[in-house]
Amino acid sequence: MFKIIDITKEELIALEVEGKLTEEDYNKITPLIDKAVKDFGKVKLYIQLNYVDGISPKAFWEDVKTYLKHFNHMKKIAVVGKSRWDKLWSELAAPFISGEVKYYEFTDIDEARDWVKD
Repeated sequence: MFKIIDITKEELIALEVEGKLTEEDYNKITPLIDKAVKDFGKVKLYIQLNYVDGISPKAFWEDVKTYLKHFNHMKKIAVVGKSRWDKLWSELAAPFISGEVKYYEFTDIDEARDWVKD
């Protein structure tokens, strides 16, 4: 599930991710991304992977479609995680956007937030 967190404003969309991601999760978040792109042209994402218990095939497809649709609209993505799988996920996203993707450990959460806000 996605949870919008307090640093979300203007072109920055900040999400916590917990549990298993489903197509319904993306159906809630994609319109938010679409609106931010419409309003600001390019967006920044902050994704904090608290605990991920997997992603359904339909949700994975929605994730790929969102990145492809907004290939040129992603300015920065900061991913904060706890494991090598979290880091791998962030590395897999990089070819699908024209912006920069950086992975941070939870110990560097403040640095991640500062970087994505800049």
